[in-house]
Amino acid sequence: MKIEIAEPSDHLKPYIRYYKYIESKITGIMKAIPIMHEELYFNFTHINIFSEGYYDIDNPKILIVGLQQYNQDGYTHMFGNERGGGFAIVFQPQGFYRLFNIKSSDLCKYAICGKSIFNQEFNLLHEELQRYFKINDMKEYIEKYLSRYARYSEARSDIIQRIINYIERRNGMITISHLCQEFNTTPRAVQRKFRNDVGLSIIELSHIFRINRAISLLNSESSASLAEISYLSGYYDQAHFTNDIKKITGITPGKIQKHKNLKNNIHHNRFFIESE
Repeated sequence: MKIEIAEPSDHLKPYIRYYKYIESKITGIMKAIPIMHEELYFNFTHINIFSEGYYDIDNPKILIVGLQQYNQDGYTHMFGNERGGGFAIVFQPQGFYRLFNIKSSDLCKYAICGKSIFNQEFNLLHEELQRYFKINDMKEYIEKYLSRYARYSEARSDIIQRIINYIERRNGMITISHLCQEFNTTPRAVQRKFRNDVGLSIIELSHIFRINRAISLLNSESSASLAEISYLSGYYDQAHFTNDIKKITGITPGKIQKHKNLKNNIHHNRFFIESE
């Protein structure tokens, strides 16, 4: 698998964290671990994505994936073709909202076909991006398109964006009381605004950051004990750590640590674990 990453141009950095281009021959049904930021995908392969009770989308050429509950089962069925993988935009917290005026809470727990966002430009965007094989060419094309949205975007200094960045820097290891002290607010006010704007609670999103850190450590620290990784991931009870990892990934931490092919199933910030 080949992964390329590109930074956004300065005028789009308030909205976009980075771009990624993936060439992959992965096929089969994979369990997708909840992401930490909204992502817009341009798929170059045939996929079906589904989460029982929330969405079931077959072969979306363009797809926006919102934040999902930490224990929400989501799956990606990758069929593959001559050109696998795709191009993705990973947004800053509230970045998608600022560009397209669609709140994170409206997307929360769901994945949505890009037709509902791009309307008649849907096919053109996908066809043009598929012409390119270098990430900088893809970036140049998509930034010309996105720049018109940025011109009309309101300049917002949002407490939610700052809180999410703060949670990420601490790998989800925070408390509500500490956040309130840091941002000079009350538990009731910050949790109500967070739920309204993001769709998840602060604790739920923090849990997603912790889970992603735990899986990354399990993958990279093959010689570390599970007790060490549990502690570094913010767990003080190894049994709780083990139960959480198994519930979310479908396999135990020990199996992830020994998983020979897991590195091949990590799409930079996305984990796909083969469904058992």
